Amino acid sequence: MNHVLVTRDNGVATLRLNRPDALNALTNAMLEELGAALRSADRDPSVRSVVLAANGEKAFCSGIDLGERSALNAEQKGEQSRRVVDLVTGLRRSPKPVFAAIGGWCLGAGLELALAADVRIAADDARFGFPEMTLGAYPGGGGAVLLPRLIGRTAALEWLLSARRISADEALRMGLVSRVAPRAELESVVAKAAASVAGLAPLAVAALKKSIDAGMDLPLDEALAVDQSLRRPLDATNDYQEGLRAFKEKRAPVFSGT
Repeated sequence: MNHVLVTRDNGVATLRLNRPDALNALTNAMLEELGAALRSADRDPSVRSVVLAANGEKAFCSGIDLGERSALNAEQKGEQSRRVVDLVTGLRRSPKPVFAAIGGWCLGAGLELALAADVRIAADDARFGFPEMTLGAYPGGGGAVLLPRLIGRTAALEWLLSARRISADEALRMGLVSRVAPRAELESVVAKAAASVAGLAPLAVAALKKSIDAGMDLPLDEALAVDQSLRRPLDATNDYQEGLRAFKEKRAPVFSGT
């Protein structure tokens, strides 16, 4: 049984966690499958956006499979954490926009994967949390780094120390997710958003992601310089010329990625 299912449709690659009976808890094999699926989507020019989703009603992902992890020695635990970090890094650096469709429980390493997505949309039954502090550790897959960048240091530290679960509405208020949808509509809402982005010029989308990510960590003058180094080459692309022609001709542009 594949624990990560991959579908491609109209420029959107959906990577779906598929261990619903185990609340989609992540094993080493799943981390490998998910990483391979993401790399394949990154290399595929027909893929314009990526959706990270999950099967089952109870959980998007409950985190690392603790049954498997408890049997690992310290070195193996560290290697597993590095796999999560590699996947988080891959999601962050993907040239394709990554959407996370989050329903039910989203905990631990599962929440770290969601934090690495570009856009997080939650179902109204979503519940988020980092339980690691209650286990004698803290999020080891990048959560302690990504969370403060999203919601601020004070809110992140308070939440991580408390290990409390928060609702979809609270996640929306703190800026952890961009939208909350009824559970029955979650997948269609995310699919529509991903399909809309898939219709944009891929070179421009990739450059925009790089500009935003670089600019957050640089002084203003340096950020503007990086931004211009990414923006100006777009003027010479076929897609930009197509966009201008389509505007003049009052039609939808058809972007080729060149």
